[in-house]
Amino acid sequence: ELTHQPFGGWKGVVGLQFLSREFEAIGEEAFVPKTATDGFGVFLVEQRRWDRLAIEVGARVDQQDSDPADSASRDFTPVSVSGGASYRFNDAVHLSLNLDHAERAPVEEELFANGPHIATASFEIGNPELKVEAANQAELGIHLDSDRFEANASVYYNRFNNFIYLVDTGVLVDDLPVRQWTQADARFRGVEGEVIWHAADNAAGAFDVRFFGDSVRATLTNNGGNLPRIVPARVGADLRWSRDRWRASLGAVRTSDQDDVAAEESSTPGYTLVDAHVAWHADRERFAWEVFADATNLTDRDARVHTSFLKDRVPLPGRGVSIGFRAYF
Repeated sequence: ELTHQPFGGWKGVVGLQFLSREFEAIGEEAFVPKTATDGFGVFLVEQRRWDRLAIEVGARVDQQDSDPADSASRDFTPVSVSGGASYRFNDAVHLSLNLDHAERAPVEEELFANGPHIATASFEIGNPELKVEAANQAELGIHLDSDRFEANASVYYNRFNNFIYLVDTGVLVDDLPVRQWTQADARFRGVEGEVIWHAADNAAGAFDVRFFGDSVRATLTNNGGNLPRIVPARVGADLRWSRDRWRASLGAVRTSDQDDVAAEESSTPGYTLVDAHVAWHADRERFAWEVFADATNLTDRDARVHTSFLKDRVPLPGRGVSIGFRAYF
């Protein structure tokens, strides 16, 4: 990376990135052939600030070559550009807008997989004809930072051309579900937010209350069908306390049911996880250390992660407690 001298109020960086990777799955898990991937990228990032307005722009061009041992190689040239602006109304409130066009080349398993993938308990089939995936995204956010409150909220819309995803075919091979890498145009719409209330800071300690949540909806453009393994909506809250060398927290996160599922995909019931944490911290001249205790899933819920290929076999851990020691040098 090279940082250039400011010109016309602009500050920026130009850079190069090189990649050389050899990927191989061996033994019974050899579902991807030995593949050599070489590539390089050139990028530029520039930013400028006025009194209330800040702007940042960027661009990147990549060249990537994937060469499998048993079939023809593929070449890709992804091009990405982005722009963002932030306008500060006052010391506490600012608005942000980000627009970007991002492209990525498919990776080895998406292109060349052909066999049982033990980690996901499926028979995975790649598609050597995959094209570059391109995303056009817009995000609008508002941010508040005051003595008593911090808040962030944003909405975004992402339109994909040739979105790459793994689709369930409904076919079984040796009792393993067959999944095929494919691509199609898709749309993602989402919202997320967080509020932190600095409730008190006195002789009893500092108390913060945090609320947060996020939700995303992802569908195919051509027929409105659902994409597989999309994270469900969440809402949560936690109480945090700190005083001198002590800190503690208690929080809960509610994950909603996920019923917006793709073909051959099952729905996943929601769950609520309650966690707690306490720690005692000490700083020394050259290092710091702490002892801590974490309690997870205090209500011992049966929680299944919808985005996991193994959700029906492997739930999240039940009630648990861990005690430990950390050192920072």
